[in-house]
Amino acid sequence: MMRFALIGELVCAGSGAVAFDAQKSELIEAMQANGCKMTSAQASVQMPKMGLDRAQSIKLSREMMAEGIVTFADDEETLLLLPPACKP
Repeated sequence: MMRFALIGELVCAGSGAVAFDAQKSELIEAMQANGCKMTSAQASVQMPKMGLDRAQSIKLSREMMAEGIVTFADDEETLLLLPPACKP
């Protein structure tokens, strides 16, 4: 019984990762369309459209920062898409 529970958890975790990758791609496309940036005000509108709540948005942003895809501008309110993902 324990083996089936673990398999179920792995399947759910894997499908969550796939959804997160899709949302990451969607965020990259949205930022590319906006001059490779997104303000916190824009994010509060765009992220819910991608199916992300505030906690998920923060997690996604942090993951993308750790991967070197985005960084914050000096104002700390604007997320900047970095090359090679930035294709204005």
